[in-house]
Amino acid sequence: MYHISKIVLVSLYLGLTDFSIKITILASYCECKTPTMMKKVYLSLFFLVAVSLVSSINTEVSAQDTLDFSFERTGPNHSVLVLPLWHPVIKELEQRDSLDSKMVLGFKNDSLVSGDLVGIFYTDNSGKYKCASSSIWTSNDFNMFPVWGIYPPGSDNGMEMGEKMIWFAQKQDNSIYQIECTYQKPLMAIYIKDGASAVLGMKLQKSTLIASLPLQK
Repeated sequence: MYHISKIVLVSLYLGLTDFSIKITILASYCECKTPTMMKKVYLSLFFLVAVSLVSSINTEVSAQDTLDFSFERTGPNHSVLVLPLWHPVIKELEQRDSLDSKMVLGFKNDSLVSGDLVGIFYTDNSGKYKCASSSIWTSNDFNMFPVWGIYPPGSDNGMEMGEKMIWFAQKQDNSIYQIECTYQKPLMAIYIKDGASAVLGMKLQKSTLIASLPLQK
């Protein structure tokens, strides 16, 4: 039993690579030939696999526990304008009886106030969120975001053509919110070089995967 426990510790230390699991199987098989001992070996292997799976899940969840709202001004960009609730376009839409139930005008669930930090992100080559534009929010006014694209081609420093814009906000209490935007037109949700988008509303949802962090100015 001491031998099995030793193998378990060594395998955990080695990070549960395929090689270490193979060594565990071979070593245990050679020294444990009774049914009882083999059962203990199988249970040990099951435990190792379970720990490996849990570890991989935790790694994926905590792979990005903070957001960096800083960005690089690369050259090519896409202009995004968030319209205030008093804007005539929004007022006109509010009067329509046939308005899509999924459309948000203004805010839903929560709202932004002056001083909150808002950013537009993309997914970089490592699968993490990276900022392409950010600005301090101004209430009851226009909010403009120049979203920066990759440059030179082939780099990983901005948004790619056709990539969907991902929104996050950091409130002044340091909490992080994911934002689902309603655009004037559906195609305005993606990045296009020298393009432009108008945002009519925002649905805010507090993030459960990305932890709070000191407010970045």
